[in-house]
Amino acid sequence: MSTDKPYNDDLDRLLNDPEYRKKIKEQKKAENPFNLKKTPSGSDSESEKKPVSNSFSLKKDEKSERPNSEKSSSFSLKSTSEEKTSSKPQTFEPKESVKQESFTHQESKKESETTPAKSDEPAIYFAQKSKEEKLTAKPESDFSFSSIIKYVAALVIVGAALGSALLYYLVQGLPSIQELENPKTDIASFVKSRDGETLDKYFTENRTYVTYENISPHVVNALIAVEDHRFYEHWGIDMQRMIGLPYYWLKGNVQGGSTITMQLARNLYKKIGRQFSVARKLREMITAVQIERSYTKREILEMYLNTVEFSNSSFGIEAAALTHYGKNAKNLNVIESATLVGTLNAVTAYNPRLSPERSRQRRNTVLYFMYSRGFVSEQEYQNLRELPITLDYHPPFKTGRKSRYFGEYVRLKMEKWCEENGYDLYRDGLVIYTTIDSRYQRNAEAALGETLDTLQYTFVKEWSSKNGDHMDLFWKKYAGFLDEYIEQTDEYKNGFFGYKTRKEVLDSLKQDKEFVLRVKKQYVKLQAGFTAIDPRNGHILAWVGGSNFSNVQFDHVYQSKRQVGSTFKPFVYAVAIDNGYPPYYKLSKYPTKFFDRSGRVWSPRDENIPSGPEFVSLRIALAKSMNNVTVRLLPVLAGNPNTNKLEDLYPAARKILNFARNLGITARMEPYPSIALGTAETSLLEMVSAYTTFANKGVHIAPIAITRIEDKEGNVLAEYFPEYQKEVISPETAYIMIDMLRGVVRGVKTTEDQKYAVATGIRLRNIYGVNQDVAAKTGTTQNSADNWFIAMMPHIVMGAWVGGEDRRIRFPDYAGYDGIGQGARTALPIVGEFINRVKSDPNAPWSYDAFEQPSGFVMPEEPVESPVKTTVKKRVSW
Repeated sequence: MSTDKPYNDDLDRLLNDPEYRKKIKEQKKAENPFNLKKTPSGSDSESEKKPVSNSFSLKKDEKSERPNSEKSSSFSLKSTSEEKTSSKPQTFEPKESVKQESFTHQESKKESETTPAKSDEPAIYFAQKSKEEKLTAKPESDFSFSSIIKYVAALVIVGAALGSALLYYLVQGLPSIQELENPKTDIASFVKSRDGETLDKYFTENRTYVTYENISPHVVNALIAVEDHRFYEHWGIDMQRMIGLPYYWLKGNVQGGSTITMQLARNLYKKIGRQFSVARKLREMITAVQIERSYTKREILEMYLNTVEFSNSSFGIEAAALTHYGKNAKNLNVIESATLVGTLNAVTAYNPRLSPERSRQRRNTVLYFMYSRGFVSEQEYQNLRELPITLDYHPPFKTGRKSRYFGEYVRLKMEKWCEENGYDLYRDGLVIYTTIDSRYQRNAEAALGETLDTLQYTFVKEWSSKNGDHMDLFWKKYAGFLDEYIEQTDEYKNGFFGYKTRKEVLDSLKQDKEFVLRVKKQYVKLQAGFTAIDPRNGHILAWVGGSNFSNVQFDHVYQSKRQVGSTFKPFVYAVAIDNGYPPYYKLSKYPTKFFDRSGRVWSPRDENIPSGPEFVSLRIALAKSMNNVTVRLLPVLAGNPNTNKLEDLYPAARKILNFARNLGITARMEPYPSIALGTAETSLLEMVSAYTTFANKGVHIAPIAITRIEDKEGNVLAEYFPEYQKEVISPETAYIMIDMLRGVVRGVKTTEDQKYAVATGIRLRNIYGVNQDVAAKTGTTQNSADNWFIAMMPHIVMGAWVGGEDRRIRFPDYAGYDGIGQGARTALPIVGEFINRVKSDPNAPWSYDAFEQPSGFVMPEEPVESPVKTTVKKRVSW
């Protein structure tokens, strides 16, 4: 069936065609497709008198079809009264478009004009319906009261949903209740000396937390004056300022209206964000109200001044005061306070170090607000605003630091502790109290630095010929070293882009004289380490791991393991003394030989054999560090004094090794006979700690660096105490060793002429004037690569090491050389300089007490005209 709508002219023709109307009547009788009925409201006469009130609907009859050529349609008209009584009530619902409605009206109009009024004709009924609808229809209103209620309800529901969504979104960026009650701020952790000085600190943000009482009132006044002068009046949001913001915006002055509390909310809780948005501002306001409910105004100011960032990477007012003025926050004056508070507006633009003029202008603005708010008088304002910017600047990475090497040692210890206990060393504001004495530390760093500079100059001079190039004698003797050093440079590694062989790259680089000279100077630098320990409790008093931590981070106190040389000999002699051999026991000063099973010879020897009698006592041999006597002592300790077999010496080597272990030496060592001459490698810290056993009457106490760990509130998290051990040797043996090592500094009286023989450490007394009771030992290794000196007093044991930063660097060792390439001339000066500096420091503690002899003990003396013995059959009881 065609869905095309007939044109108006066609409709007129169809409806006025008698044949078409006749056919319609026949269809009505047969099928009654229109189903036209009157509403039973009265008789026909009544219906004629009254306007017809029936309404009809025009529907297309889907059953009737006509050829497309006729462009006709069938329609059905139904009375509304029937629809009311029908099981499926229907209303006037035209299924065609607006065009069809127009067609319907035209159809009814024309039908009424051309057709007589008959009740059984559709056009008449339709015309009557249309006419009555026009007469009886009431104007329709757009909204009824119920519709308005529904509309308002819908708006409320939608608004509530949107509000809930917005609230949920804002809540996601707000701190939790726990975070509000316990705000988390990144605070630096500090390493403190035993006398309260800051030695080092660890941080992601250079921040030191201080209480409100330790902040200058001028800082508080400046902050309130320029940032939030109604701070004490509002409850987190300054409504007066918020209302006035549109006025400033219209003037082009964009302001945020943030109060101090709102800024604190942003600083404390990173999740709020810093982007410019309405959501961020709402979060700030909500959080600020919560902060005001949870904290007092003083607490808010304290938190703000401890969290805000100042210029030059200073977080918090304490760090800013130390960085810019070298003083604590509580000591800041008016102009200093105004300068620092002025930087808060723009830490880079108003940096007083980089932009002093802009900083001065901003400072004067702060001073003006302080004057207008009544914090300073007009006269003060006029006077202060004319002053220039003056600073006492301390770089933030150096502020308060006394020992970076020791700080690195503590950091390694603390990171393990923090991991086990759930703390962050860089954010939790821990305070680590140590055993270091800042006065000792300060003098130790000065002594090492100055001495090493002098040694470096002399070292270069000794290896350089007259009018020769930089250390030309060294590079001539060790020609292969230069190529090895060049191969460590980046220039060499990058050189293979243009060349193919090692020789080509080296030859090319050696053509650059400036490059070669730079390599030579870089790899021939000397390094040194120094440490001091209290033998009575193992407390480390001073620690200097090198010349400059910024250039070389390798620590020569505990990281470096170097050959110990003759400083190991006291352990050998202590084994002999502890096994009953008296200090006057004598051995030949001449070298001897030992053969292994394959016939190879081990025959270490002194370069120079002193004059005098052949047999030398243990006391003199130790004071003069004689290798020949030390080697001859090994078969005696092994219980086979007359052997020349190398394997017979191993029992003595094992005794020496075990003894060193008992004194705290943990470095890897093998029980070879050469151990007696100091071929083992260990750290300066372990060597000095081992010597404390002699000074502490035979009891070894492991060195301790950390005594207490506190959190930022001062609560003690951990405490550490010395770990006392049992006696390693008897007090008598320890005192004999002290007495024998006194001879290293004093010299030793010979039996023959009762004169003092020159000893290796005599310079400590003669050059540095150390006349108090001191025992010591020097040490120099093969090729003079490592130089040692360890000195003991009852209250302190000090040790120094000097050597090349690279192991291939060594001092001259040619025959007759009497330069600085020995422990007595490199390491000893550091200890001597340290002692003199501390003694002259009025603030540094120092003791002049002498070593105490054990109760009832009598030092064994050599019998007059006693026969020379090479062995002792009976153990001597001390």
